[in-house]
Amino acid sequence: ITHHHLHDLGKLLFAFLMLHAYLSFSQFLIIWSANLAEEIPHYLVRWDSGYQYVSLFIILGHFALPYVLLLSRDIKRDYKRLRLIATWILFARVVDYYWHVAPEFHNEGLDVGILDVATPIAIGGVFLALFAANLKQFSLLPVNDPGLPKAIAHHVH
Repeated sequence: ITHHHLHDLGKLLFAFLMLHAYLSFSQFLIIWSANLAEEIPHYLVRWDSGYQYVSLFIILGHFALPYVLLLSRDIKRDYKRLRLIATWILFARVVDYYWHVAPEFHNEGLDVGILDVATPIAIGGVFLALFAANLKQFSLLPVNDPGLPKAIAHHVH
């Protein structure tokens, strides 16, 4: 995989980061401006009782930091840094899921228990084990594809 391929993957990661931020903010804006009585408590609980720090982490760590980093062409062309940013975004996504689910079970405030940490790790481990087992069964490159050499040699748009 060339640095041009990595750059394209970095642009794709950047695009999906922007899309996720846009959809999340749109959902918030529609609910808040419509003053939907049954939906607003969802956000009020998450801006109080300790969850405001998680909310701030999601805004800064799940969007702002990766956004600023992915603006750089050099970072998008460097495998190690792009992998680090993608791993960070995945971690922030898990925190985002926690932010959506946990306040419904911990009404008294931010309370991170052992199961809150162990459950995503266990589910992620099972997923990765099944993914790796499936990955061994098939070729990562398309077999007998006449366009494969051209795709591998691709270096300009």
